Amino acid sequence: MSENTLIPKLKRVADKLKAEGRPENVIVNALKEELQYYVLDFVYNHSNYSKLTMYGGTLLRIGYGLTRLSEDLDFQTTHPIDLEKLKEELIRHFASKYNFDMEVSINPRDDSDTKLLKLSFDILAEFNLATITWTKLKLRFDINYFDKTDEFIKENLQIVHDGLAFSIKTYALSTLMASKIAAVLLRSNRGIRGLVSDCKPRDIYDLIWYLQRNTFPDIEYLRAKGLHFETMIELFDILKLKIPNLKDSLFEEDLAQFFFDRSDFDSWFSNWRQKFITLMDAYKIYRVKDLMRISFKIDFSTENRTIQYLFSTDNVNEYIYFAINISDYWFEWNDLKIPSGHRINEIEPKVETASGSIFEIDYEYIGLFYSKIKDFITRNNGVLFRNHLTTKLIRATADKLDPERQVYLNRRLLEKVQLEELT
Repeated sequence: MSENTLIPKLKRVADKLKAEGRPENVIVNALKEELQYYVLDFVYNHSNYSKLTMYGGTLLRIGYGLTRLSEDLDFQTTHPIDLEKLKEELIRHFASKYNFDMEVSINPRDDSDTKLLKLSFDILAEFNLATITWTKLKLRFDINYFDKTDEFIKENLQIVHDGLAFSIKTYALSTLMASKIAAVLLRSNRGIRGLVSDCKPRDIYDLIWYLQRNTFPDIEYLRAKGLHFETMIELFDILKLKIPNLKDSLFEEDLAQFFFDRSDFDSWFSNWRQKFITLMDAYKIYRVKDLMRISFKIDFSTENRTIQYLFSTDNVNEYIYFAINISDYWFEWNDLKIPSGHRINEIEPKVETASGSIFEIDYEYIGLFYSKIKDFITRNNGVLFRNHLTTKLIRATADKLDPERQVYLNRRLLEKVQLEELT
């Protein structure tokens, strides 16, 4: 095989891991991960594919620093993709830019909403791996056709890696968590190295990652995927029944290979069931009752606004509050201000402020977000698992956006988006 410009970069990755004493199967997975960046650079710098919405374990790994390695590239889209054209363009891109010959095979899966491309790189012989008997490194590229993809708010994660720069289009964390729950509950039986399971342990690892962040799953995404339940209590009960009863042997076969250090897996695995149950139980149940008061504040150092809504619950002396953080641009720029029609007269006597006067536009936003909160409460049948929900800073510009703490919207999306997609 002729030399190409990626091999030296991949060898640096392999040599570093060899020097650290990493197992050769870990080195192979790390090489897959390195190649994922180059595939994503192609996808998100291409006009035809940059609208694909990425989700799954690799998204968490690359975008949020998930500690386990991941081997699949998973995307959702509303619009059909010409798989033959995608195949040809991938091959041409790697050949012209990196002098890299690759093979791409298509499994259209006519009976499935998910189409699969397998990317094959005949390079492993270059790395002198004694225990690796095959020569081709393969990546999966899954495209799931989901007709409601565009109904959920998106975020853009800026990625810079070894001279590459691209922006991944993905869901908010609440929707990503819901997609992981859907994967846990909707997978059909499949083989895992000789064992059969309807659940991948790697999905359990990712789900626990969400639980540790106290993320609240997007209930509308779950319903759009055909999962119907009365309240989040019912959903959590389903998860509590299914997940702790998984066989330990499944974790060894499916998950252990994705850790740089075996001891990290052993440490996680030693108490994963108790950790899962403890984290699930930490989502305390609250039944929401009446709106008590609304606080409207201006941060005079930034001019950003915070609107807090306090509700009573069935528990005496326990309350639920929702905090909305919104940039001053929405109040000051005429082309961003929401139109009239959002005010709710009956809640306005409950508004308090230490910021001086409240203007008509302030009441419009107070009414808009109150409607979103009430919709959120109604969709959850009045049952919540935490006593507070705080949004990211809702910005009207994307310049130097920090997706961990900020979310960018235009005016149409601000009116349309659901509450949990702002957190």
